[in-house]
Parts: sequence; C-alpha cells; structure tokens
Amino acid sequence: MAIQLKLLVIIVFLVVGNVAWAQDNATKFNGNFPSKQIRELWQVCSFTFQTKHPQLPQPLRWDVCDCYTDVIRETLSPEEVSKLNFIKTKDLTIKLINQCNGKLNNKPPIITNARYYNRLFSA
Repeated sequence: MAIQLKLLVIIVFLVVGNVAWAQDNATKFNGNFPSKQIRELWQVCSFTFQTKHPQLPQPLRWDVCDCYTDVIRETLSPEEVSKLNFIKTKDLTIKLINQCNGKLNNKPPIITNARYYNRLFSA
C-alpha cells in the first residue's frame, strides 16, 4: 500500500510539473491554419529552393522552409495568405529573406563528391 501511495504521489508531481511547464512554453501559433495549407506552403518553399538552388543541402532547405512557414503563420491569417496582392507578396518575400535566409550563412559548407573530386583533380 505504501509503494502504491508513493507511486501515486510521484505520478501526480510529474503530471502537474509537466502541465505547468507546457503552459510556460505557449505556442506562437493559434492553430488557425489547416494542416493542408501548412503542408502546401512548406512544399512550395521546398520545391522552389530545390529548383533555384539545387546545390543547397536538403537539411538546410528544410530549416529555411520551416522558418518561412513559421513566419507566415505568425504574421498572416489563412485568409490573408490567399488574398495577397503583388505588393504584399513582395513585402512578405523581403521579410522572409531577412528573418530566415540568415540560417544559410550560419551553416558550415558541405563538401559534396563533385566538389571533392574537383579539388582533388584540379591541382
């Protein structure tokens, strides 16, 4: 009986502690974007980066596209995203570049096989 009581007390402390911790880490997003729209935003970003910058390593592209999607979700509603005009799209693009593309500069260069062989045989 004493072991069950101790176990119950431990479980209560763990649950209460985790609930308090979760409340301190409030989410930046209010859940107003449907999952489908979030996936579409992320995929457009990823495909665009893959097409325009094929040398960009995949994990780095993922980080930048995660950032792009997060910034859009923080600053716009789903309705605003679907009604962006040319000027607002340009402003959003500048904001995304300023807030997210810095991630590209903080990563060490990745030497691919092609770069390695070029260095080996060009000397």
